[in-house]
Amino acid sequence: MSETSEGAPHDVSAVLSNAGLLVAAEPGRALELLERARDPEARFVAAVYRSSVDVHRTLGTGLRRQVLALDAARFGDRELAAWFAAAELPGEAPAAWTADWASGPDRRLLRTLVGHDGPVTAVATALVGGRPVAVSGSRDATVRIWDLATGVPLHDPVTGPADPVSSMTAEVRAVATALADRKPVAFTLYADERVLVRDLATGRAAGECVRFVESTELDGRCVVLTRGGERTLRVWDLLTGRQVGSFPWATGLATLDGRRVVLTVDGLDADRTVRVWDLGSGSELGEFLEVVRTAALDGHLVAFTAEVDRAPRAWDLTTGRPVDIAPGGDPARSEDEDPPAVSTVTVVQGRAVAVGLDHEEPELIGDLAPVRRNGVSVRGQETAVLAGCTVALTAGADGTLRFWDLTTEHHRTEGMRVLHSIAPEGRPPVPAAASARSVDAEEEGPLWRLLSGRENGGSSRGSTVQVGSRAVREEDAVVLTAEKDGTVVVRAANGLPVGRPLTGHTDRVWSMDMTEEQTEGEPGATLAVTTALDQTVRVWDVAAGRQQGSPLTGHTGQVWDVSTTTADGRSVAVTAGADHTLRVWDLADARETGLRGAEHTGSVLAIATAVLDGRSVAVTAGADRTLRTWDLTTGQQAAAPVTDLEGETAAMTTAVVDGRVVVVTAGPGATLRVVDLAGGRDVHEPLLTHHGRVLAIATATLDGHPVAVTAGSDRTAAIWNLATGRQIGEPLTGHTSRVTAVATTVLEGRPVAVTGSWDKTVRLWDLGTGRQIGDPLTGHTDWVTSVATTVVDGRPAAISKSRDKTVRLWDLATMRQTGGAQPSGTDPHGTVAVTVRDGRPVVAVGHGQTVEFWDPTTGREADEQYVLPLPVDLLSTAPCGRLVVAFGPEIAVLRPTAPS
Repeated sequence: MSETSEGAPHDVSAVLSNAGLLVAAEPGRALELLERARDPEARFVAAVYRSSVDVHRTLGTGLRRQVLALDAARFGDRELAAWFAAAELPGEAPAAWTADWASGPDRRLLRTLVGHDGPVTAVATALVGGRPVAVSGSRDATVRIWDLATGVPLHDPVTGPADPVSSMTAEVRAVATALADRKPVAFTLYADERVLVRDLATGRAAGECVRFVESTELDGRCVVLTRGGERTLRVWDLLTGRQVGSFPWATGLATLDGRRVVLTVDGLDADRTVRVWDLGSGSELGEFLEVVRTAALDGHLVAFTAEVDRAPRAWDLTTGRPVDIAPGGDPARSEDEDPPAVSTVTVVQGRAVAVGLDHEEPELIGDLAPVRRNGVSVRGQETAVLAGCTVALTAGADGTLRFWDLTTEHHRTEGMRVLHSIAPEGRPPVPAAASARSVDAEEEGPLWRLLSGRENGGSSRGSTVQVGSRAVREEDAVVLTAEKDGTVVVRAANGLPVGRPLTGHTDRVWSMDMTEEQTEGEPGATLAVTTALDQTVRVWDVAAGRQQGSPLTGHTGQVWDVSTTTADGRSVAVTAGADHTLRVWDLADARETGLRGAEHTGSVLAIATAVLDGRSVAVTAGADRTLRTWDLTTGQQAAAPVTDLEGETAAMTTAVVDGRVVVVTAGPGATLRVVDLAGGRDVHEPLLTHHGRVLAIATATLDGHPVAVTAGSDRTAAIWNLATGRQIGEPLTGHTSRVTAVATTVLEGRPVAVTGSWDKTVRLWDLGTGRQIGDPLTGHTDWVTSVATTVVDGRPAAISKSRDKTVRLWDLATMRQTGGAQPSGTDPHGTVAVTVRDGRPVVAVGHGQTVEFWDPTTGREADEQYVLPLPVDLLSTAPCGRLVVAFGPEIAVLRPTAPS
């Protein structure tokens, strides 16, 4: 068997005959080989491999083997999971933990792109040298360009411009791609309203979109005035396209004695200097005078300036003219309730032409007030009209001004908008009708609407596509519009609806795109992909007006943007998520429903275990507001889901009431709900607690009755009879801050509760008397976030985890600390669970994408860490030493495989 220099085998048969070879191969080359194959077995292994390929690149062979086995279990193939788990790797011991089963990922996922350090808020696609790429923008203030075939960045990330005051870099608000003079470029809109242009082939800056101010004649030549970053007013020779003047921080423009002048301010400091410049020569005009006070005279506001070696002067701030004040005729101070905080005046040839205002924009005065045309400030507009075309203006990196034709919206190539530059030919541009609005309006502007078809981060987008089998003419291109009720309407060019609305989202649709379905290069139906504030991504057949398959699942938070393209002859969608990732989806498999049917479509928020009809089950509550019950042996759904939860579940546990298995849930408030797990019905009316917010729940048996112990933000715990729905006794008081964790056990034959609090203590309570047992257990130096109970050497014990990043073991009989550990994870809020291995307690601590295992009695690591493809959110123990792990919207059941 031969191998390449990178360690990847030459053929698929070699890969599929030796698990160790596949595990040890370089991930990119191994996946490339698998995806070239057409054999169903190889394609299935490729689907398993690519589901976590982003993780494989960062792991050694031992952990990569473990992740591949887990992913095979996620895809429902236990034989493949066992094949990976048994892979022999030189220098690696057998895995200590393996997955019995796991809920499945969405098989339409092609790859996950990771690298952003913040939520990804914008994405667009393009073709660069025949390769499909994605351009992503994030709140981490970077723009990244990705090769969709390999999943790796094409260029180094680009950081946004820095704010001149705070020095903070601007976040990315939106991105769009286009072919500009046959070159693929990306337009990036930043939070400071700059639109920068980047060459996608080289990754280098290509220029900046500037706002059109006006065109005029200046010193015998036709010039164009624009405003760009940091409010720089630039003067361009219209015929040559070259810059002939630049005025940073320009705030006003006027005519003074027949000359065009511009008002600027030096930075944004409170004592900033206001200046007036001759637009043609670039020379500064006038003098800058400090205002010592203001006063009222005949209804006019007058400013007094103090000057060295000269008597104070007074200026009428309405006309700009000097005011003569007779001796003894000093006017009174202004009694205006809110007089302008005038700090300076600028005087040109004996006339005040501008004033500086504290913490506000300076203003021109007298007849030099900024001119307004049709109510629109001439300070800047984002588009103009030139030679009958609506154009955008770009200050190129080569120092030239270009005009891009935005008129023909339907002109697209390979899915990208096509822009052509227009030569001025001596014709001055004029304000575009689409720009007739105030520059201070809180919109992203007509330029952005024309480039990407969006407003405020996600609205409607249209393109010239096929609907069904009927070719759409250019004048009949359909457009998707998002309605307030969460529906999407397909509209013709005249705005009239076409077909049925697309219904299914339960909240506002935030972004969308359309594409033509490609299967092995053959065109098919027109598909729309939408994301909404309900955190789902849906695929639609536009002509039929119906959803294709189940929502795309995998992101663990809000999905902010979507863009479509064609890669390897198939239609794909790229989604941008708040979980810092981009995900690439195969739309040809839009009808795929997955192996197990219903899964959580949002992150798992709570886990509990129980025995239902003789079977061990796990109950999970998701951000999708559903409860699901899983058979811990088979991984199949063991009961119908409960779907009518109000709000997201904050805490959950299980109990047996009158022979029925019930689940007790707490939502975002102070109410408990007790639901029959088999029937899905409430046992009684919801219980209204006094906690303000329930933060933790545990169950116990008190005097033969099932009870729940709740802990809350009101610094107390409480006991509830689950059969009657009534509170037992008075609240358990003693903590001095919110109680965040609770667990129960039996001590000397009596039920007790263990609580942890933000007051850094652990306390023990007798549930029969409602009293605290002994003094608080102290030692933690920060909030206690989790508690669990176990048995050590036949004695009841408690485990506590704190934000101080330590785990402590307490003997409940002696009320002393007897052990502890300090996991290496950096997440102070990581989840914790306690299981038993070889008769000894093992603490499992989740942080990031790993689970660490520690022996609390020795403080040493018990087993090698277990790596998950998504962040670990929750851990819970199960019979036979197993662990239930929730990661994102999925769960897995892990079991120990070898002695510790």
